[in-house]
Amino acid sequence: MVIASGTLIPKLNKDYINEKTFFGIGFDVLGVPIDILPIYQLSCFIPDFSLLLVDTFLELNGLGKKKVDNSKKRLLATIGNLIEIYGIVPHIISCSKFMQSEGYLELFKSLKAEIINNQEISDLVLRTVPENRKHIESARDYPIHEFSCVKYFSNKNYSLKIGPSKEQTYDRIMQMLGFDINFGYILDAFALGTKSADKVIHYIPNSKGPNNGQRIFFDEEEYKIKNKLQQGCDEALKYFCKIASVSGYLLNQNYLTSEEISKIHGKKLKRETINLVFENIIKPYMGVKK
Repeated sequence: MVIASGTLIPKLNKDYINEKTFFGIGFDVLGVPIDILPIYQLSCFIPDFSLLLVDTFLELNGLGKKKVDNSKKRLLATIGNLIEIYGIVPHIISCSKFMQSEGYLELFKSLKAEIINNQEISDLVLRTVPENRKHIESARDYPIHEFSCVKYFSNKNYSLKIGPSKEQTYDRIMQMLGFDINFGYILDAFALGTKSADKVIHYIPNSKGPNNGQRIFFDEEEYKIKNKLQQGCDEALKYFCKIASVSGYLLNQNYLTSEEISKIHGKKLKRETINLVFENIIKPYMGVKK
C-alpha cells in the first residue's frame, strides 16, 4: 500500500495509521536532499513512529566511520531544524545501537541459515546483490542484514515498515519468509531537470535517475532551488507540490488539496509549486536553520 499520511492532505484521507511504524533512512556526505521532508512528515501523522538511521549499513558499504559520523550529524541537524518548524519529535534509533548485540547477531545467524536452506529464497536474495560483488560474502550478507533488522523490529512489536517503493523486492522476500509485519511505501520522489519523470531514492543525494537529473538540498541557495524547479516535468512538480502542500497544512498556511493538484499542469503547476515550496518549506527552514 502507498502511505497517504504525510504525503497527501489528511483532510481528504481519513485512514490514519495507528500501527507501530518505522522507516529506515540513509544519509550521505554530499548533503541532505529536501526529499527527506515527506519521511519526517510521517511522524506528524503516525503517533508511534520511529526513524531508523542505517549508519552500520553505510559502513558495510565501505564508507569510513568518520564520514558516516559526520554525515549522520548533518542529517540529525536537519531533522532538528524540521522539529523546530513542525514541533514533532520522532523517535530516532541507530542501527549501530543494536546490530552488534548478542540478540541481533543470533537472529542474523538463524535467518542466514534459514535462507541458505531454502534454494528458492536463496536465489532471490542473491539476485539483489550486484553482479560484481556476488563473490564477496559480506555483500551476500548485506540483504540478510536488511531482513534481520526488519525481523528485529518485528520482534519489538513494530507492525508496519514504510520505505521507498524500490524496497518492494526485499519486502516480497520477507513475506515469503513469513515475517509478521506489514509493508507500506511512501510517495515516490522524482528528479528535476529531466523530460521524463525519473524516480529517485529520497535520502540518497546521488540518486538522480537514468537521465542524471537534479536534486534539491536544504542548504543550497534559493536561486538554485528556483532554477531546478523551473526545469521540472509535470509529474515531478506534482510531487513537490504535494509535499509543500502538506507543509502548508501543518503550518496553517496556503496549500492545495490532492484533487486540486491533479487538475493543474504546465505553467500554472510550475507557478503554484514554486510558490508553495518557497512559502511552506524553504522560508520556514531558512528561518530556523542553525
